[in-house]
Amino acid sequence: MSKITPQSVFKQTSALHLTISIFTTLIVGICYTLRMQVNGGVEPRTMLNIFELLVPVMAIASFAAAYYVGKNRYKKLNSSANLIDKMNVYRGNNLLIWSSLTGSAFFAGISFYITGQNNLLLYGLMTGVMLLYFRPLKSRAKEELNLNEKESDLLDQTV
Repeated sequence: MSKITPQSVFKQTSALHLTISIFTTLIVGICYTLRMQVNGGVEPRTMLNIFELLVPVMAIASFAAAYYVGKNRYKKLNSSANLIDKMNVYRGNNLLIWSSLTGSAFFAGISFYITGQNNLLLYGLMTGVMLLYFRPLKSRAKEELNLNEKESDLLDQTV
């Protein structure tokens, strides 16, 4: 059985982020491709303009809630906790943010498929870019977890 190290938790987090990013890209791309194959192109349905309001509002609300919950988890984290526990909290908070962004991208892609409005596709692509921006970085983990020098050096060691 392999020993769990902070580096392995970080690598697992990075692999999970890559998987979620690829999956999100595929779903939005599939929605675009399917919509383009319907009737030979995009014909917006003006009766469904409500999606142009719902998609960004839901994206902002879910991201803000995920970010707030994550910050509260960091505040509740005991500074004397071991590094593996801290890294698990970091992974959990990132999963929360990534799931909110992925859900928003899916909602935008499906809304584009239903309505044919290009703005909705752009919203989905923008949330995909945000998903890439919030990739796991060791420097971000050190900052968010307030790691001391010893813990930072331990995280920087290679597996």
